[in-house]
Amino acid sequence: MANYLNFDIYDLQLTNLIGNSQLRQLLISTANWSILVVEDIDCSLELQDRRQPRMMNPDLARMMNIDRYPTTQGGCGACVVLLSKYNPVLDQVDDFTVSSCLTLLCSINGCSITTTEGIGNTRDGFHPIHERFSGFHASQCGFCTPGMCMSLFSALVNAEKIPPPEPPLGFSKLKVSKAEKAIVGNLCRYTGYHPMANACKSFGADVDMEDLGLNSFWRKGDSKDVKLSSLPSYKRNGDVLLWMEMGVDRVKVVVGNTGLGYYKEVESYDKYIDLRYIPELSMIRRDDSGINIGVAITISKAIEAVKECNQHGFHIEENMVYKKIADHMEKVASGFIQNSASLGGNLVMAQRNHFPSDIATVLLAVGSLVNIMNGLRSKELTMEEFLRRPELDSKSILLSVKIQDWNRLMGISSGTRMNLLFETNRAAPQPLGNALPYLNAVLMAEVSHCTTSNGIILSNCRFAFGAYGTKHPLRATKVEEFFTGKVLSVGVLYEAIKLLGAIVVPDDGTSNPAYRSSLAVGFLFEFFSHLFEANVELPDGYMNGYSPLLSPAKQLDHGKIPTLLSSSMQEVELNRQYHPVGDPIAKSRATIQASCSLYVISYYDAHELSEAVYVDDIPSPTNCLHEASFTVHASQCGFCTPGMFF
Repeated sequence: MANYLNFDIYDLQLTNLIGNSQLRQLLISTANWSILVVEDIDCSLELQDRRQPRMMNPDLARMMNIDRYPTTQGGCGACVVLLSKYNPVLDQVDDFTVSSCLTLLCSINGCSITTTEGIGNTRDGFHPIHERFSGFHASQCGFCTPGMCMSLFSALVNAEKIPPPEPPLGFSKLKVSKAEKAIVGNLCRYTGYHPMANACKSFGADVDMEDLGLNSFWRKGDSKDVKLSSLPSYKRNGDVLLWMEMGVDRVKVVVGNTGLGYYKEVESYDKYIDLRYIPELSMIRRDDSGINIGVAITISKAIEAVKECNQHGFHIEENMVYKKIADHMEKVASGFIQNSASLGGNLVMAQRNHFPSDIATVLLAVGSLVNIMNGLRSKELTMEEFLRRPELDSKSILLSVKIQDWNRLMGISSGTRMNLLFETNRAAPQPLGNALPYLNAVLMAEVSHCTTSNGIILSNCRFAFGAYGTKHPLRATKVEEFFTGKVLSVGVLYEAIKLLGAIVVPDDGTSNPAYRSSLAVGFLFEFFSHLFEANVELPDGYMNGYSPLLSPAKQLDHGKIPTLLSSSMQEVELNRQYHPVGDPIAKSRATIQASCSLYVISYYDAHELSEAVYVDDIPSPTNCLHEASFTVHASQCGFCTPGMFF
């Protein structure tokens, strides 16, 4: 039986890329050429598939432009599109970015897709995003620009859902900090990120015009009013209409299919089972015992749920814990991956494939529970039991994750006062984005003043470490037991550090094992070091400075993510003697690159308008001569070689 797919795509150029006359007639017969009905679809096909078009329906391949070769890793963000899906529970449309190279085509049934050429193009005019990326010199080769434009567009769309106050005319509700963060995870190998960040920040309601860098919109010394009038006009709520209309073989269970970016599929599966439309797996429930999160909930939605718990805690300590959990989860992957990846998928990869998961480490430390169904039986396990059990088989499925109520976990009544230390740590090549950690850690301890001395007594210690070259995150139970009931001192901390160093030992073959072990020791030392008095001599000559005991309110602000980009200013002295040499002139093709619209001579039609055509986009004609591998002194890195052949 043929697979049947019906979705809505906002890309006015697609009809020019379809060669099948019947399919073209189907599109023309619709009101806006946007409703697409396709049959005989390979269920393993992604929105942007790496396989050759001959392996699938050729008309669908040309139409979706999937004869381009993407990374299929979700790591660069060049193929990001906006996916809009109706949420029947909240009766609203959810708009979020996804990587088209990882998103299964069949999983978008009933959704709408917005591409960069769908928000603006050469025929209908460019979007202000395209024009500002051009004016701020944020595009060079242009390969990454479309994905960045869509990441920013998604942030603008979702900012419009924020309640008043209204922003000034020509600006969005987006704050500068959020605008800059919108393109985290979108990689560029040439331009550098300051021009891109300036283009994004120019939409912010709280932007300082003096903070924006070199551009072709205004000249040095122009007044603020001149600068505002020079920016391409941005009209809120009127750029693109987003709406929805309202489903033995090798089988793979998926939600966002983002695991494909890390664990490659050598062969395609015969069937894919999408769990997102099962209500029991997509619910978030809160009660007195804690918060239950279905495994099909995306990581971004889980973060929102944890943040809401932060607003309803009895204790400020409880609010601090929830806030830091959410802050740590926001450092995991890029926004467009968080919007697709599920909480359950992340945990299953950690349990089955030993994925270096930050989320598993955090949930292990805070005593989370998981609910597993095997046949008709449901069983609740601790996170530690779940990670240590045998791999989930085809008869078992993870249903939900429960973050227990903090008061119940710690055995505290609503009127009890306590001093709680809680910190999450993550050491990675980059603070945000898709970089996997060298080590992550979650440290927690309840502290109280000793009645017989001036010291501090430790209790309810929970230390979890992961991603350092071991199969699963683990609790440092020996260190927890060592600390419990003791008065904190330099000697106690020193002995605990030695004990931890013997526990956190990476497996053989792990890169930088000594560095990873030292990170665990350093995180533990930093966690307790501020509790000591000034200039206390440590064994073997170690020294520690003094800072007062951090209150829960101060801990809420502790560990903030630093500014994504260091501040800078570019001063260019213009010499009119060589005018126009040296003038900040916008690149003529930057807006075209941003909207993915390039006029080319196509193999299918010599007069067609195609989309962002690079060498890999050009289909090979019959008996085409291809480049062969050979050694030549004229080629070094080889990046420019394909272009020379053309």
